[in-house]
Amino acid sequence: MKEYGKKFRLIFLPFALINVVLVIAYTFLRWALFIKMTLFTVDLDILDLWGPMVLPWIPILIWLRPRIKLLNLKNKNGKGDPLMGYMAFAWMAMFAPLAIAQAYIETATGKLTQLENISLVNKQPLTKYYKIKHFYIDKKLCGYKTRFEISGKYNQDFDMYIYVAVPVYDTDHIIKKYNYTISAPKSPINSNNALIVVNGKITDRDYLHSVNPRSIDKITVLKGRTGEALYGNAGKNGAILITTKQGRFTDTLESIQEDNAKYTPFAWIGVKYQKTVSSRLSSDEKQQRYQQFATQSQAAFDSADLNKFIYLDRISYSSDFKGYISAVKKDPFYSSLNTSPPIIFTTVNEPFEARNGHKLLWVFGAMGIGFTFFLITLLFKPLRRNTESIDIEGEAQADQKTFFVWAKALIIPQKRLAVTQVLIQINLLVFMLMVFSGLGFMSFNGADLLRLGANYRPAIHKGEYWRLLTNIFLHGGVMHVLMNMYGLFFVGLFLEPVMGRVKYLITYLVCGIAASIASAWWHPATISIGASGAIFGLFGAFLALLTVNVFPATSKKSFLISTSIFIGYNLLFGLVGGIDNAAHIGGLISGLILGYALYPSLKNTTIQKHADAGTEEIIPGAEPEQDYQSEE
Repeated sequence: MKEYGKKFRLIFLPFALINVVLVIAYTFLRWALFIKMTLFTVDLDILDLWGPMVLPWIPILIWLRPRIKLLNLKNKNGKGDPLMGYMAFAWMAMFAPLAIAQAYIETATGKLTQLENISLVNKQPLTKYYKIKHFYIDKKLCGYKTRFEISGKYNQDFDMYIYVAVPVYDTDHIIKKYNYTISAPKSPINSNNALIVVNGKITDRDYLHSVNPRSIDKITVLKGRTGEALYGNAGKNGAILITTKQGRFTDTLESIQEDNAKYTPFAWIGVKYQKTVSSRLSSDEKQQRYQQFATQSQAAFDSADLNKFIYLDRISYSSDFKGYISAVKKDPFYSSLNTSPPIIFTTVNEPFEARNGHKLLWVFGAMGIGFTFFLITLLFKPLRRNTESIDIEGEAQADQKTFFVWAKALIIPQKRLAVTQVLIQINLLVFMLMVFSGLGFMSFNGADLLRLGANYRPAIHKGEYWRLLTNIFLHGGVMHVLMNMYGLFFVGLFLEPVMGRVKYLITYLVCGIAASIASAWWHPATISIGASGAIFGLFGAFLALLTVNVFPATSKKSFLISTSIFIGYNLLFGLVGGIDNAAHIGGLISGLILGYALYPSLKNTTIQKHADAGTEEIIPGAEPEQDYQSEE
């Protein structure tokens, strides 16, 4: 019983104190910085999920780990790491209440504002919740945006989203529309599928109602072959060319938007539809599933009565908010003259008093459950002998010193792995800049990736060859970049000391570009990003050098087997879908070629024979020092 008291005092109480302080401190800072003062905008996914996931590890590693080490953690069967197991359990016990507390503070501190008309929403400080007496929701003028992404632990899910933004006005209104339709009875084409070209510019069909029929000077109808010859695949169903007069009767979309600025909605109602299918489906099957999903979503939207709600919930900055913003901008009558971010609401059909649910109860419940189970786990391991004489503070300081040494080693490039570390830092820096620019965290929008330099064959054909290099420093989300950086660190650990910094860097960049070329050649119109092609190139070079006399014979066989399994598994896994195997294969082949090509310059690497063991060992860094420049 005395030992249990010591465990309670020396381990459990510090754990409980850290948990309570972390929940209170993080939640208070969240409220003060992002709710009360709104100093800057941060994606809710970071505040609600990734902050609670990452932050607990800091006090666990610095303060709790030395106290857990007071237990006798010797494992009799030699399997597993009890220390890591205790830290992982402590993390779970801290993460749950911290994450629930963030959901609670978001809803609990939201103020309810009652307005007579929706037009008053911008004439006072914004709050989270609103009750509106007079409003008009126009479902006929909505904009929509579709989004697709690959998710799941093994990229097994294909997620489809449709975001609909419905404008909200004070009262019913009349917007200047011409509802002009093209009538070509002698036309040999189906005008519903034809390409629309106004004054030489390909135009969205929805823009036709913005063209004043009095301003039209000429309409020319082109057959499929002629349309395809002039406009490529987009004109294969024919084209309708519209030329307008240059005079007072010409109304362009921009002029109509300016004229209708007074009709710009005061807010939008957001409606989201979502469906997940297997990413292993073929492109045709995915297209078929999407058409079914779109039809079902349209029917659900048509039957929905958006006027029936108790109050409105203003959407904060998040991935959903960005989807709705894209939907708002798809509305041809959205005024780009308004520089303020649109206000997006979702409808809520439950009493305002019920907005918090049981979140606060679950904060204490999750904390209590974590406390109970952590206390139970302490019963399974006895304390080390002479616990009272152990200098806990000294061990904590030693652990802190080790922690900061590792942190410094990760930040400041080390001699043996300088290029690997710099490449990892560049990739992580680009990712963090994208995150803090508000582009996302778990995943990024394809349009944003394309704008930042993603690989895309049509853009390459236009002369944007720089994309072959820039795309290898872009990643589709946090898991994508972390997995790639782990692979880069692993192969760099063995390959860079042998190849030398310059050859290693050249191999990485050349293989990355070769992978990009292979991807653009294989995929006619697919956005491709990621360092995996370049990393596969490094593994290809590693595999090539393992088949010649560069690495010690004692480790060559095990490295050869593990590397071959890694490459084979990832290529096989790439068949699942959502993974650019063309880039992987292109990088791998170019890496193999470079590995064999560089072998003559590497075979003279200094080898020291162990006199007592009769084995050979490579001495990393025996090659003369060479300067390099990391290319960003």
